[in-house]
Amino acid sequence: MDREQFYNTHPDERVDIINKMLKNSSLKEIAKKIGVPESSFSKEMTNGDYVYIKRDNQYYKYIRDKNMISNNHQQSQDVISFIEQNMEVLKAILRHHEDSRNMLILDEQVYSKKAKYMNKSIKMNSEIYDKFVKFCEEKYPFLTLQDLVAQALLDFINRYK
Repeated sequence: MDREQFYNTHPDERVDIINKMLKNSSLKEIAKKIGVPESSFSKEMTNGDYVYIKRDNQYYKYIRDKNMISNNHQQSQDVISFIEQNMEVLKAILRHHEDSRNMLILDEQVYSKKAKYMNKSIKMNSEIYDKFVKFCEEKYPFLTLQDLVAQALLDFINRYK
């Protein structure tokens, strides 16, 4: 087969010829023998709804299964129906997820048993300190101020490094 025959042969007949050639040669070799660039060869071979299956080293007719299309449509309808039936539950899950993004998770360094502790005295704006203490008492009464300050320092380091 030469370049002219390749382009002028009906796709069904061309696939039969190329599949026979593929038993002894690669796609690249066949394209070179015919005198067609490999990309043009591959594109032309898809005419007539043919696909190349690499593991078989052959071209096959692509068959559109109408049952598959109707099954996909039915699955889409089932998903939409499920969403409609469970809309309130899904909204609650999303609200919970959004709320949990603001959840404080202490870094393990804060409560490590290997940590050495020391007392430090720092000068601080009293209004900011009072706001911090009030916030911590309201939101995290179960945590110590020491742990929350340590976490705040780690968050600052991680954010600005």
